[in-house]
Amino acid sequence: MVEHLYVIGNGFDIFSGLNTRYSDFRKWLKFNYAFIYEALESAYGLPDIEWWNDFEVSLGKLDILKYIKNNTPPAKSMETILKEIEEKREKEDRFSPSLIEMSPCADRLSGLFDVVHYCMKQWVKSMTSICNPKYLQLEKDNSIFLNFNYTRTLEMLYEIPKERILHIHGCAQNSEDLIFGHNTIAVGDGRTFDEGKVCEALEKYHKNPYVYIFKNSEFFERLMEVKVVHIYGLSFSPVDIDYLDWIFKQTSSETKWDVSWYSAEDAKRIDDFVFEHWALKKRLKRIQLTPIQKSSSSSRLSQGREIC
Repeated sequence: MVEHLYVIGNGFDIFSGLNTRYSDFRKWLKFNYAFIYEALESAYGLPDIEWWNDFEVSLGKLDILKYIKNNTPPAKSMETILKEIEEKREKEDRFSPSLIEMSPCADRLSGLFDVVHYCMKQWVKSMTSICNPKYLQLEKDNSIFLNFNYTRTLEMLYEIPKERILHIHGCAQNSEDLIFGHNTIAVGDGRTFDEGKVCEALEKYHKNPYVYIFKNSEFFERLMEVKVVHIYGLSFSPVDIDYLDWIFKQTSSETKWDVSWYSAEDAKRIDDFVFEHWALKKRLKRIQLTPIQKSSSSSRLSQGREIC
């Protein structure tokens, strides 16, 4: 029987000792893949640190018209196009001109997102150990874990069996595809071909939580048994709020919620969620994560633990 559901967010890994803030990704990207970092800055207009702190949401806030203007090459004259076709005919016996219209600016954006996706996976895989990790008191028995992080912190620090953990957005160390994206439905104004294509590129990284909920329906079907929902280190970001809404609907009306918070913004987002789910008002308790002391028998973890 499942009594405890742990919902694990990025704040859990940060608390444990990993540098997994998106601002840390910004520094890593700038140092290791400066040209990708500069391409992102160019596409989004030199974003500030707040943009990076809410990276996934920010990806959906592209100024489409400005992006198209800055990333569309000058139109070729008909004379130039005909000349290029003739040159290709001379080189390729069976060449036939394509009738498919292309959008260079949309192709550039799609390629940029794909490379950022690759870089994010490399960044997470580079986190191989934690020195002097901090621990929380977890109820390991009769518990399941919904992990939004891409790391194996639960498995390696807490020795939670992998069968009880759902990496809802993938795990880098398990060589799984990582799921990240924004919550904006991109809509062009319909006036140009390029706008539609750029919107398609943005839509590719639109994260729809219900896709992953139904993909993992067996896990979510167990929620009715849960007596306590523990949400540790989750920011209640708009990109993930639908998951919490689903948990609310699938758990009992008597289920208690313990929700950690760190900043005033965290507290506000929790309050907003309660306002939209008023039945939680007397069942939800806000807490702050507090480290526990490991016993001497567990001292092998205290000086540094590999998580890869």
